[in-house]
Amino acid sequence: MIINFFADNFFFENIFLVNYYISYQDFCFFIKVLDLFPEIILLVFILFGLLNILTEKGYSLFQYPTWLLYLIIVFFVLIFSFQNATEVSITFGFSLIQCWYTKCSKLFVLVLTFLVLAISQNKLIIDRKLTCVSEFPLVVGFSLLFLFLLLSIYDFFGFYLALEGLSLTLYVLAGMLNYSVISIESSIKYFALGAIASGFLLFGISLLFGIVGSLDFLELQLLFSNSFQNYKVISELKIAIFFILFGFFFKIAAFPCHWWAADVYEGIWTPVTAYFAIVIKVGLLLLFFRLVYNVFFNIIYTFQLIFIIVALGSMWVGTFGALTQVRIKRFIAYTSISQVGFIMLGLASLSLGGLIAALLYLFIYAITSIAFFTLLLNTHHIVTKQNPRYFCELYYISVYNKKFANYFSVFLLSMAGVPPLGGFIGKLFIYISAIDAGLELAVFVSLVLSLVSTYYYLTVIQFVWFMRYSIAKLYYFKLSILSRFLSKLIVAVLTYFIILVPLISPFVTFLACACIWPLFFC
Repeated sequence: MIINFFADNFFFENIFLVNYYISYQDFCFFIKVLDLFPEIILLVFILFGLLNILTEKGYSLFQYPTWLLYLIIVFFVLIFSFQNATEVSITFGFSLIQCWYTKCSKLFVLVLTFLVLAISQNKLIIDRKLTCVSEFPLVVGFSLLFLFLLLSIYDFFGFYLALEGLSLTLYVLAGMLNYSVISIESSIKYFALGAIASGFLLFGISLLFGIVGSLDFLELQLLFSNSFQNYKVISELKIAIFFILFGFFFKIAAFPCHWWAADVYEGIWTPVTAYFAIVIKVGLLLLFFRLVYNVFFNIIYTFQLIFIIVALGSMWVGTFGALTQVRIKRFIAYTSISQVGFIMLGLASLSLGGLIAALLYLFIYAITSIAFFTLLLNTHHIVTKQNPRYFCELYYISVYNKKFANYFSVFLLSMAGVPPLGGFIGKLFIYISAIDAGLELAVFVSLVLSLVSTYYYLTVIQFVWFMRYSIAKLYYFKLSILSRFLSKLIVAVLTYFIILVPLISPFVTFLACACIWPLFFC
């Protein structure tokens, strides 16, 4: 009787524990799904769009506005997830992290994607007979999904898989305009060089795993926080991290892996160029910040010289490469390389102030690039309906398009760093952080290159206002309501950015701290 009594109690107690364990597991699974809710919603929209595009004829006519609506819904889902933005959750076996920095990065990338699609409206309508028009928003959705996953990944295995998934979608985007020989050449070049860069990245990750025996970001941080007594291990770690950084330099078009940017930007479709130069570059740089300042923060001081060389090399290539350019998109490619050089100079300081300056400069770069492509994608030839490809086509365009000339001049002056525009404030913060880190020589070289770059920016403005050329009157400037509002807003932000700095600096500081210490600060 006593044995039966204890047996019955033990049975009911185990049943209670099992039910409690199952309920706890269900709750944990619910939390995991909730963390990935924006990605799940985006995946549902991708599958729905793919189903419709395969079953309905003429779907390309409303694929574009439908995807704008999809992005707005994902935006509100991300805003809703900010209710728990101060809480850090690492799920799926320490493979995904959700914190303030990752959620803000996703939100910023999503807004930039929406703006790129919005400013490309006229281009998509003009080229609606092309087969790529119906596929463009769908492939952009796929790439945005991989970019979301990449910003949340917390181990190198998932990092490489998400990065390769993103690269595959970018290869498709690069080859969309397949009726042009230049476009086919650009897509093949981007695919071949991208495969080589992925090989370097995979080799570095394999070496890192062979040395430390783990690919988890958290374990790597704990390992790097301890001092290594074996100098051979330190040298092997340097080699592994160098290959990882080298592969990443290709993805962001930094020196010495910059050679593909001008040819690819020139050959691919102009909306795809805008997507590459703005969304992809900003997303990968946000990921690069977390990789450098969070994962490798305790050992990255050994690579400070490499960051300085990459920064100055990118400025050198971007400055002198843009001096001789007559094509607008190649000019954009070289100026983008130069802007990456300034961001890398901020990272080279290896301090919290350097990261804050880099984040601030990245924001200025993103909104200036959006404004530049807004003008480029909304200026058409009256007869051919083509966007301007050469600077000579914009000679003396101020007589016929006064708004275009005004906006264009403000954006170029901001990119040149002329005070008191936003570009000047961004460079000032970069220089202050570099001087605090003792990089006076790098700052001096950067100032000289910045003065040289000011020359060709002013030369382009001279073309727009004073160089007479009769073909300029064949181009007209047509802005939608959103593009017109966006242009005026960005002009106001760049003009009065010095007033906005005290307002946004606490937010950028909080974001930088969340990047470096996501597990302790948030």
